[in-house]
Amino acid sequence: MMMRFFIEALKSKLRNNKTIAKNTGYLTIIECVRIFMPFVALPYIIRTVGMERYGMVALAQTIVQYFIVVINFGLDISAVKDVSVHRNDKLALNRIVSTVLFIKLILFLLCSFVLLVGMLVVPFMEQNKILMLFAFLTCLSELLFPVWYYQGIEKMKYITIVRSSSILFYTCSVFIFIRGESDYPQVALLQSMGNVLAGMISFYCLLRLEGIRLKVPCCAMVWKMFFESVPFWFSRISVIFNTNLAKTVSGIFFTMESVAAFELAQKVSNAVRIPTNMLNQAVYPHIARTQDKRFVARFIWINILFAFVLSTVIFVVSPLLVSLFTGTKMPETISLMRIFCLYTFCTSITICLGSTTLVAFGHPKPFNNSVIYSTFVLVIVYLSLYWMNLFTIYNFALALILADVFVLFYRLYYCRLYRILIFEKS
Repeated sequence: MMMRFFIEALKSKLRNNKTIAKNTGYLTIIECVRIFMPFVALPYIIRTVGMERYGMVALAQTIVQYFIVVINFGLDISAVKDVSVHRNDKLALNRIVSTVLFIKLILFLLCSFVLLVGMLVVPFMEQNKILMLFAFLTCLSELLFPVWYYQGIEKMKYITIVRSSSILFYTCSVFIFIRGESDYPQVALLQSMGNVLAGMISFYCLLRLEGIRLKVPCCAMVWKMFFESVPFWFSRISVIFNTNLAKTVSGIFFTMESVAAFELAQKVSNAVRIPTNMLNQAVYPHIARTQDKRFVARFIWINILFAFVLSTVIFVVSPLLVSLFTGTKMPETISLMRIFCLYTFCTSITICLGSTTLVAFGHPKPFNNSVIYSTFVLVIVYLSLYWMNLFTIYNFALALILADVFVLFYRLYYCRLYRILIFEKS
């Protein structure tokens, strides 16, 4: 009954909103390609360069993620709305695009300066200057690639083609150019080259096909867009901080093999969550429109069951996956992957309680606050582990779970407070 209702609701939504359905489909394709395509090359990379050097690449790319979130500064969220509102006003679009690119350029130059300082004072960055520079090149693509513009005008087809092509370029080039252990910096270079190439093509399309004309923005417009993006930036940096802090700290206190093991377990977890993410994206418009609380309650149970099945399957096949990716049975990686199964299960539920429930019912504030507060929880847990001399890679993974459990109960509390969740008594 429930599944038939869900399918009918989805069909109705697709019929009534073909543009939205197409763009959602394109975004789904991008996400699937972005997550799954690297797994084609990952076993080859790990076996060719080794776990230690793969860990070095992972740590360099993790550090660069902090630069990326600064360069985007929430503009990739706030600018979508501005572009969407003024999509038929070419002069307004010129001002918006010019302002966003100007802000991103200033932030890119600032991050470049910080990178140069870091390569002088931070041991890992100093010892791996070439690797850091290769990894940092991908920040250039964040400056050039106007995903926010194409989302705003609802033309995601171009972005899908360009991004998928860049990932395909990276995947194929890995097998051509990565031949031995010493080639590990090229892993970061090839990925950055694919991203920059995609950025250059999309930027060309922005100027030539969309007819955008760049101009020097006025100070008032720059400050306005900058400050409007601050709330989105806090939420986004909390997510990046939560995701990457464990790998960053692991690179300081543990071996690069530990970083690689954590990265691999996290990649598998992200891939496993795609079906539940797609399911939540599919029902979100229906819930936002109908505000059907019974549907929400039933959907949450389906989501829990779905997440449990996926997590259980990964828990069972973890040794096989580790052997497939690394060529050996590494107990540390297997244990981490199994711990992440619990994280995957919890995260699937928190996503459902967040955007699919709280945001759909018009309560975005507790949704954003839960992410920000979870960062404080995570930092407190890490500091406690350090103080009690319990720093281990496994405890880092457990800390992530604890932070996500906090998010789960925080969102659940507000779902009950706003009387969104009403579970029928049998």
